Amino acid sequence: MEAVLDVVAGTGVVLLLLAAASVDRRWARGLAVAAVAAAVYALHPLAVRQSLTAFVGGLDGAGVQTLAALLAFDGVLGCGGVALLLGAGHGRPLRWFERLAARHVGIIPAPALFYVEVKAFHAASGWTFSTTALALCLAVVVAGLGGSEAIRRLLPDRDLRAELRLLVHVGQVVLATGLTAFALQGGVRSTGAAVEAGPLAVVAGAAALGVLAGYWSHRRRLRRIAD
Repeated sequence: MEAVLDVVAGTGVVLLLLAAASVDRRWARGLAVAAVAAAVYALHPLAVRQSLTAFVGGLDGAGVQTLAALLAFDGVLGCGGVALLLGAGHGRPLRWFERLAARHVGIIPAPALFYVEVKAFHAASGWTFSTTALALCLAVVVAGLGGSEAIRRLLPDRDLRAELRLLVHVGQVVLATGLTAFALQGGVRSTGAAVEAGPLAVVAGAAALGVLAGYWSHRRRLRRIAD
């Protein structure tokens, strides 16, 4: 189960880097990453008191279903935001709330950073409290600035970065479906709350169809522009 949580946290970190890479001005990117590091530092008293074993082992069928629902919800909202962003790239004007929705990266980066923080304190249990907190925040700043800059250099085109973000959000929905299947097969402790696959299957199917239709439309517009 811990390996699955590592993948979930990885998607959150990638989305965070993509969000930082979408900021055009370098000083603004630095400010955004510094704000994230400050939030991580603010949460470290919670993380250091959190038992990683209890955090991972405490996930039962209902907990996995909640995580799957959060991933699916986050992925669907993210896909919608990317669709708006790609539409703006084709000249479609966006109202202010649509611009806000287009910049929505998701809510997964927040619990992902908390989980990474828990693991960092668990791995560095021999260090002092303050040293571990400082090292973790410095790592967030270095990884955030370096990762966002690398993404901008490797993918200078905004549409390509948006398509990568779309791929990560689709991966979230797929991962949510896999988590539900894992729980249904008895891979986690059973509880009184039954695990239901139907609602998530509908959400995943609708999201997949919407993504395919939107991506096909986006590519068709690009071909028209190229011709």
